[in-house]
Amino acid sequence: MRIQPNATLEAAEPVLDVTPFNPTNNEFATAADFQNDFTAVKSSLRILNIEDNANDAELNEAMLSARWPQCELVRVENREDFIAALEQEDVDLILSDYTMPNFNGLEALTIARERKPEIPFLFVSGTIGEDAAIEAMKNGATDYVLKHRLMRLIPAVDRALRESEEHAERERAEQAMRESEHKYRTLFECLGDAAFLADEETGKIIDTNQRAETLLGISRGQILGRGQDKFLALDEAGAQSAKPVECAMIRMDGSTVPVEVRNTWLTLYGRTLVLRLCHELQRGAKN
Repeated sequence: MRIQPNATLEAAEPVLDVTPFNPTNNEFATAADFQNDFTAVKSSLRILNIEDNANDAELNEAMLSARWPQCELVRVENREDFIAALEQEDVDLILSDYTMPNFNGLEALTIARERKPEIPFLFVSGTIGEDAAIEAMKNGATDYVLKHRLMRLIPAVDRALRESEEHAERERAEQAMRESEHKYRTLFECLGDAAFLADEETGKIIDTNQRAETLLGISRGQILGRGQDKFLALDEAGAQSAKPVECAMIRMDGSTVPVEVRNTWLTLYGRTLVLRLCHELQRGAKN
């Protein structure tokens, strides 16, 4: 653990339990038992601890080391050092006291949420009351642990890390989906042929492209949700054909455009869809 050289050790806050924190009291032994019940999300931890009392910071590190032997804790006690460490260190977790002479836990929470919102933030304090704790949680704190109930620290940290990892996984999945949607949309719109993506069971069109809008002379909103038979004069054999088939594309004014249709079937979200690519035949429109 790295301690600032000019740190001043102060007496513990008067509301704290003054019973000596002795490893023989089963605290560490019981904490270590968590290793048999859960699998840690991370094998090591880098913790940024906002704490003016070096002894309390050491207790935090000792408790978490029972679960994460490669735990490394960096202690800071003022705003400037906290911001510097937050920007420079690779931090997995933030622990913060609630009241300190040179800093304020709620201010630290605000800074953390603005700069590194993905990092779990837990209050470890002997002075935080229920109302203050609820307010802190509303403002973005992950959890809180009372200093005289330090046994809660390991399960609280474990839960916070798991929730953080689950949130990160959701973010990655959503980002991948957005990127996939963007690539799909770009490709779909760049097709030289009119495209209709329809539900195989209902026949309703669920997506289309600009080329289809141009050939039909109507907007995307006028196409989506309507049956594909409103725009393509395909018989049953043509609708099920794996080979290109010719048919008429029906415009809103009743005129038709000869097209060659290629059908491709795919399954998405448990639904069978059919993509019909319609290539305009160069024979002119028929009325």
